[in-house]
Amino acid sequence: MKLKIGVRGSKLALAYAERACKELSCDTEIITIKTDGDLNPDVPIYEIGGKGVFCSTIETKLLEGDIDVAVHSLKDMPGEEHPDLSITAMLKRNSPHDVLIGSVGYGCTIGTSSPRRIAQLKELYKNLDIKIKPIRGNIDTRLEKLDNKDYDAIILAEAGLQALDIRRTWLRVPTIPAVGQGIIALQTRKDNQEVIDVVKKVNHATTFAQAQVERAFLKGIGGDCHTKLAAHATGTNPITLKAMYYDWWWHTWSISKSLFRIFQSKRKLWKKAEL
Repeated sequence: MKLKIGVRGSKLALAYAERACKELSCDTEIITIKTDGDLNPDVPIYEIGGKGVFCSTIETKLLEGDIDVAVHSLKDMPGEEHPDLSITAMLKRNSPHDVLIGSVGYGCTIGTSSPRRIAQLKELYKNLDIKIKPIRGNIDTRLEKLDNKDYDAIILAEAGLQALDIRRTWLRVPTIPAVGQGIIALQTRKDNQEVIDVVKKVNHATTFAQAQVERAFLKGIGGDCHTKLAAHATGTNPITLKAMYYDWWWHTWSISKSLFRIFQSKRKLWKKAEL
């Protein structure tokens, strides 16, 4: 059996796809796909479709049968999946942490376009009068902008730097990561049982369970690319979730039941999302 693996054409996406191919017990062929996010590298994500902008084109190819498996960075996936598709496997989680490259001082300019990161950085460096400047592009492009002194520092995901074996000095920042950060997700069609049977063999059970809790939080809130939302699950039984939803609250839960309830204190609502 030979599986066609669909993925974005960036260096990082290809590195993730190559890891997936190594773990799958069959022949594979990597098919690169241009997404709306790739075609508009300088436009803010929320202006070109929001969360899912890197996934929708690949999912269309999957639905049309042009590929058998879609490889995604889980943090790019919206909470609601297409009804005919499912995340069949997740590989063992890479680092979930955010890192800072560069130097931070009073009045410095930090590059990030993430509402989640912006909210936490403003709190973390509230005494330094930092300036936040939007930044987009792949890792190499962002590092080039830093080297050109467009920024004093930039924030990146440690998982991407490690996957590309980038040799820089960085500092982990004590932010709560994005939902699914550091996780590679393998998506299939629900009606293709033969492929499902192959792909599910590479699933990392602990990563999958923790990601379900994080995504339940995302789904319950109804989060998108505008939402200042973060969540990081650890442990097994129970799973502990540390979550943040600016400008409302942050909290830590231990999850041991099959139903995850999110309390929105200012609106006094309960929202429920099945794990």
